[in-house]
Amino acid sequence: MAVSSNAILKSRSGLVVMSLLAFILVLAIGVFLWQAVEASSLSMVQTQIGQLKPFLTALRLLLIGMIALFWPTMMNLLYRIDQIDAEGRARLLTLRWRVTAWMVVIELILGQNLLGQFFAAWQGTTL
Repeated sequence: MAVSSNAILKSRSGLVVMSLLAFILVLAIGVFLWQAVEASSLSMVQTQIGQLKPFLTALRLLLIGMIALFWPTMMNLLYRIDQIDAEGRARLLTLRWRVTAWMVVIELILGQNLLGQFFAAWQGTTL
């Protein structure tokens, strides 16, 4: 199966745009937190972030659920706008629950600090 250079450029440009968007978002959050620390004490910022943790956890879980729910719709949209072919669409549709499971695992390990809590419990300390 031959792949045109136009399709490769289209997929690379999408990756570049998404990477640039992620970089800008991380930079904006960093600048916001830096300004918050400059305007008030570090302990006050930590308290405010601690108060936001339940909301942010719920938001992440909601986004994971929405991705799982709308996965077929997203794959059909990508197929209609010629970003993927029929074989790629079928392959991605079969990966729906694997992707969802990995996002939940990443959320548990990184978002909920499951490894940190495990090692703290193993050593007999509290976080």
